[in-house]
Amino acid sequence: MLLRSPEKSTIGKHVLRWGNLNVIQLSPGKFFYNLHLQTAVFHGTVDLNKKRYRVLPLLASSLSIALLLGILWDRPNYSESYLDIEPSTTIDEVQENDFKDKEAKAADEKYLLETEEKKFAILRSAELDRPAEDKLKKLKVIQYKVKKNETLSEIATKFRVSTEAIAGSSGIQPEVALMPGQILNIPNKQGLVYKMKKGDTLAKVADFYKVKMEDIYSENALEDYDLFKSGQKVFLPGAVIPDPLPIWKIPVLSRVITSGWGTRSYPQYKFHQAIDLRANYEPVMAARKGKVIYSGWMGGYGNAVILQHDNAYQTLYAHNSRLYVKFGDYVSVGKVISRSGCTGYCFGPHLHFEVIKDGKNMNPSKLLKGFSYK
Repeated sequence: MLLRSPEKSTIGKHVLRWGNLNVIQLSPGKFFYNLHLQTAVFHGTVDLNKKRYRVLPLLASSLSIALLLGILWDRPNYSESYLDIEPSTTIDEVQENDFKDKEAKAADEKYLLETEEKKFAILRSAELDRPAEDKLKKLKVIQYKVKKNETLSEIATKFRVSTEAIAGSSGIQPEVALMPGQILNIPNKQGLVYKMKKGDTLAKVADFYKVKMEDIYSENALEDYDLFKSGQKVFLPGAVIPDPLPIWKIPVLSRVITSGWGTRSYPQYKFHQAIDLRANYEPVMAARKGKVIYSGWMGGYGNAVILQHDNAYQTLYAHNSRLYVKFGDYVSVGKVISRSGCTGYCFGPHLHFEVIKDGKNMNPSKLLKGFSYK
């Protein structure tokens, strides 16, 4: 849908959203587009200031085709029975030394540049708000009885919402151990059901959970924005439970850095915006709780996983031999997400680990402590 009031992102104004198609205005007349399908990402820029783009019918036709593809190819299929939901995304995983992997190991500069462009297209798409379909869905909260040995993370993955959405709606902490027979309140969209307390104001609650006031108004069809009774329930779309002390965990057991942050000469002479960790076909864990925004083949990065942790941080785990999570999964800190290996532009098993903050890579050792060197 066209946005009445363009929303700002780190790269420009978000002016159009339709399913998984998003358009951001970078500058007057220049736009970035991103179409995120289940197994592919299409992206690029269009500069209307160039002569070839001044033919409006051509632009309208191109936009119509893109919108149609976004609707037909990637339309969500919501089941009426929430207990039967299964992830529909398949993992585009490549085995070491097959054709694709050998092509990546022999990559030239153009191939590696295309890999970087794909990575940043995925990171940019994660900056955008929830899909329009999520906003249009009518809110439904079900009560779920916990089964023996079930964890909050497993239940969140089953229902395709975050652990915070379930915990906040159920009045429990995300880290609490569940008991068999315990009843949880689970919303069918990202957010949480909040019970107003004495002294609460909508503005105060919205600020605490990082939710826009207008989203709360439209989601709850509120008539009186000022008067709330103690115990009244309000749904907070996209709410984030504040994490006062974010827990970071080194993603492999060795903790040993084999190639650090900075300029290096092998396998290329360039600045290494990551750290490589010793990991010889071993479990790779989530460095922080978050959502899987990519899991699959990524050219020079081989089999890769990208996690979105909040509005600022993302992490990337590359060169894996196996992938254990899918797009849309919610994971807790320390959960095994993959097995290390040597896929892609790689010449020995290890984990390539990146931390991205506000769209820019940063040295992981500034956040995670306890690394050692070979």
